[in-house]
Amino acid sequence: MKKIIVAAFTCFISCHGLAQNGEGETGPYHKFAVYGGVGPSYFFNNLIIFKNQVNSFGYAFSARVMWEPQHSFLSIGIETGYFRLYTASGTISDSLSGQQSNVHVSNSSIPIQLVISMKFSKQIYANWAMGQSITFNQVSASGITTNHNATTWSLADFTATVGYRFIQKTRISYAAELKGFYSSSYSNGTIAAVFIVGYRL
Repeated sequence: MKKIIVAAFTCFISCHGLAQNGEGETGPYHKFAVYGGVGPSYFFNNLIIFKNQVNSFGYAFSARVMWEPQHSFLSIGIETGYFRLYTASGTISDSLSGQQSNVHVSNSSIPIQLVISMKFSKQIYANWAMGQSITFNQVSASGITTNHNATTWSLADFTATVGYRFIQKTRISYAAELKGFYSSSYSNGTIAAVFIVGYRL
């Protein structure tokens, strides 16, 4: 986790300097763009079982394809990604035999959402995305051979994003985003700080 934070921060500072040197470049406008990034995340712990054993720090990947008309402050696209919401470790006891087992649980979500983006200035923008997500709950326990993994569709999820972009050249951009993701099926909420690289097609 510390390596992800340090790497994202180092890239952000480096690209900031590059962007300031390239903002004045001109060229043909490309209305379609792809964005991708990664960064650390924090899960708002709402669990009952294993609540005190939850590790709320995780990571997030983000990817989206956008249609961005040249003279409009609004754009639209499709967003997906991956949120490692939390991990938890603990011990459970068999009610019959009394045998104890070490248990590890991880919970992740992959959203598939329609996203609308609004530019407030050349650098500042906000995104609002709504759609569905797939939640993966993976359970491993010593001495237990039965499968307790689960996959769930969540049908009414959303992501809210605030970003600050540094444009390096005509086709490449760099940004830092603060993303909030909410999954309605289990009332899971997480927030992530993501470093984003964009490329106009």
